[in-house]
Amino acid sequence: MDYPLERCRAILIAACLALVTAGCSSSAPDTPDAPAAPAAPGTSRQATTEPPTGQASPPPQRTFTAAHRLPVTVKEIGPSEEAADLQVVTLFDKASNQRFAGSMVDLDRRLGGFVTKVRDSGQFRANALETLVISPPPGSIAARRLLIIGLGDSGKASLDLMDQVGAVAAREAVRLRAATVAFAPTLRDQSFDTLDTGQVGARVMAGAIRGYDTELRLQQQGLDSCFALKHWYYEAGASYFADVSSKIGPAVKAATAEVNRRSDRPFGRTGPQAGTCRV
Repeated sequence: MDYPLERCRAILIAACLALVTAGCSSSAPDTPDAPAAPAAPGTSRQATTEPPTGQASPPPQRTFTAAHRLPVTVKEIGPSEEAADLQVVTLFDKASNQRFAGSMVDLDRRLGGFVTKVRDSGQFRANALETLVISPPPGSIAARRLLIIGLGDSGKASLDLMDQVGAVAAREAVRLRAATVAFAPTLRDQSFDTLDTGQVGARVMAGAIRGYDTELRLQQQGLDSCFALKHWYYEAGASYFADVSSKIGPAVKAATAEVNRRSDRPFGRTGPQAGTCRV
């Protein structure tokens, strides 16, 4: 039977539409995943959801606010991995004969044995509160600079010394204009277990907060140029993270209250300069 040209075209179009409709109805459309609920304000920044396949979980961390609104984050990470402006570690002297372990082995290896060699050469003795700053070779560790603070004789190590170490670290960070600081006590990683890890963290941070406050007071009195830290990371191993974070929190609060009670009396003839160094 002959059909007009227009009718043939209509039959072909209808047949094509039927085929397309049948193909679409054979599979259901993908349903997007529901968005994750936002984290409640004030909670610690620890991973609460499973990471995508093939990606590592972010390290556990807890953040506290210190004087001058400085964030202090306890983070489960090693000193070779944090991409800070300044990474700080401590070091006993050679005579203490403290064997490297864990993160200190990794740090020394990445730096080509530098930590061991510079101390053993006698050119950096790692006496108590002695400091050494280097710019690590590209690709060695994540931090831009490394500060080593000496601890001297391991038989004389104390919590008071760790308080002073914290103050030295803060002052050196300001002097070096390092906006982000990562501090690793590295005591356990030198096979030293006499001092409680959580108490060490508390005393280091108390000293750092007091030292940083003094630096800012110098700036406000025109005795130094203006500079403010942006973030302080305290690094803790997986076995010590819970204890360290539980003790650093109260220490940060107590040290902040202490510096807030300090007198505003100038150190010298110059006084606070209005409109300068507002942190």
